[in-house]
Amino acid sequence: MAGPGAWGRLHLLLLSVSSWSLISAQVMDTQTIQVHENDPIDIPCTAYVSQSGTPRVEWKFEKGSSIVLFYYNSKFTDPYKDRAKYSPTGISFSSVTRKDTGKYICEVLWPGSGGSDQLRKSEVDLIVQGNIISHKDMKALVDSRNARIIDVRLPEEVANGHIANSVNIPVAEVEEALKMDPEAFKMKYGMDKPRMDDENLIFYCQRGRRAAQATEIAITLGYAKARNYEGSYKEWSEKEGK
Repeated sequence: MAGPGAWGRLHLLLLSVSSWSLISAQVMDTQTIQVHENDPIDIPCTAYVSQSGTPRVEWKFEKGSSIVLFYYNSKFTDPYKDRAKYSPTGISFSSVTRKDTGKYICEVLWPGSGGSDQLRKSEVDLIVQGNIISHKDMKALVDSRNARIIDVRLPEEVANGHIANSVNIPVAEVEEALKMDPEAFKMKYGMDKPRMDDENLIFYCQRGRRAAQATEIAITLGYAKARNYEGSYKEWSEKEGK
């Protein structure tokens, strides 16, 4: 993810073969951070540790098959320099949007004696959640039976309980399902395929993370009003007792 206004900018520096690729990287940490749209966020670089010497630090952004090198030579590229701040231990954004969802990779190269350089790397999967629906609004939609509610958990999870009138499409199948023609979709899942402008297309899972991923997939495919029930089945079962 290249950040707001960054996708499609041809002047972004796309990552090519780097001399760093010849050095085996020690992956220090991999983590996932979820944040609401327009919130500030600090993305840590756990690959950085305080020690003697001056390391070379680079940040890359990965989304799908694209990788963008957006911090190098001690500066940000143009789309980032006015909205991101750097410190050795991480980068921060004053606000993020769903376009900022993706993997942020921090690489720290420590020079060593005799050419024994050490490359450390840490990764953060950032999920920016937009289009959130509350329990109160979710309950109203369920009671109205006027929604396309998709449970993106695994079938064995669904067997232990689910929200009424929902259809199970595991998150790994969501993209393929939403690309089906309406007739094939209804035949496989037993409900009408959501329309692109459907305001009541809701995704949920167990705790919200997979639902956020599914919502992002749907939005990317053109379902701009798709929403994520953030509390998901954990909240629903606690409040509804089922």
